Amino acid sequence: MFKISPEKNVVKDLRKNEGAIETKEIIKIEKIEICYFCHKKFDMNKDDLSHYKYGKFPMCGYCSEFYGFYTD
Repeated sequence: MFKISPEKNVVKDLRKNEGAIETKEIIKIEKIEICYFCHKKFDMNKDDLSHYKYGKFPMCGYCSEFYGFYTD
């Protein structure tokens, strides 16, 4: 009978987890929000100036650029 030591299982698990983490970083999930100012739907994860104002109010890229002098 062969016994596999726990150390080898941990190494295999870490390799599987690293691969899963890499694929999650590549795929960006679409997060649809409604802008607090203009009430238009937009993707929060898109690479633009969209952000959460004061940590809870979603702000689209257009409004973020237009109201840029009001940054917190």
